[in-house]
Amino acid sequence: MDLTLAICMYNAEKYIEETLDCISKQTVQDFKLLIVNDCSTDKSAELVERYFIAHPRQYDMVNLPVNGGLSAGRRYVEEHANTRYIMFVDADDCPKPNLVEVLYNKISSDNDLMAVGCHLEYMGSNGEKMSGGIFLGETSKEDFYRKAAAEKLIFMQPTAVYDRLVALRVGGHNLDGFPDGKPRYRDLCEDLDLWTRMSDLYSEGKAIVVVPKVLCRYRKHQSAMSANSIGMILRMRHIKSNLKRRRRNEPELTFIDFKNSISQAEMTKLEREAKAADLLRQGYYNFKAGKIFKGVGQLCSSVAANPSYFYQKIKHNLLGIK
Repeated sequence: MDLTLAICMYNAEKYIEETLDCISKQTVQDFKLLIVNDCSTDKSAELVERYFIAHPRQYDMVNLPVNGGLSAGRRYVEEHANTRYIMFVDADDCPKPNLVEVLYNKISSDNDLMAVGCHLEYMGSNGEKMSGGIFLGETSKEDFYRKAAAEKLIFMQPTAVYDRLVALRVGGHNLDGFPDGKPRYRDLCEDLDLWTRMSDLYSEGKAIVVVPKVLCRYRKHQSAMSANSIGMILRMRHIKSNLKRRRRNEPELTFIDFKNSISQAEMTKLEREAKAADLLRQGYYNFKAGKIFKGVGQLCSSVAANPSYFYQKIKHNLLGIK
């Protein structure tokens, strides 16, 4: 099997053993396993070492010298793995036993495929069942070609197997041109950026598809309620802008240059949209948790902050932010 399965890990001591159990139960095991420890300050690395003493198998663990975040960890794997294909599993997720087998068999069966994803179902911080999941992506090459030709962003789950060399050809996970410090913009929409840049190769017959099966449980933390909405909005617009620039054979803009090009009036509009998104998300979770009055108040505040945003969510059936 020409595959490296990588786990980028930072302070994952609460979950890493459960994730490794799921990896150990995969129906195929002849992949390389790489753990990238991004300067964890807890017992994550120690727990990994203990786990494989009790459950021996081949694995490598790299301890990065500086905490660089998710994109830096993934770029490290893209540059240092020696297999054609790579797959990332989050350090707190629970792959189903056939995840690796199904995705690897799919991508290795067709040389046109440069990435293959799957559906994910949600679970809570403590492993409790939650409704919903991530069911994005095109299921056929033909549908992907149409979407890519129309200059659409390519949304797909991060749990995917992809061709490492193809990813590097388009730049891999992008680390350059972002401001220092927090928020770490390069870690926002990082997979959307990679899939969308890879989509340029549709003109060569290359494709990204999704197997429409739930093959992994994705842990949804309550902290996701405080997501950096304005950062996500800016990154998506940056990715879209560069997609259009590439298709016109124009040089891409760094994120710094893109952000500096936005007028104050446009930034104010985007901040209202971000506020509406945060209130809508919080209101939905509180409503679902039985905090009816608080939830309704936040939903009303979301409408007041940006009525058109709320309308679009209803229109596209995205109110159920899971």
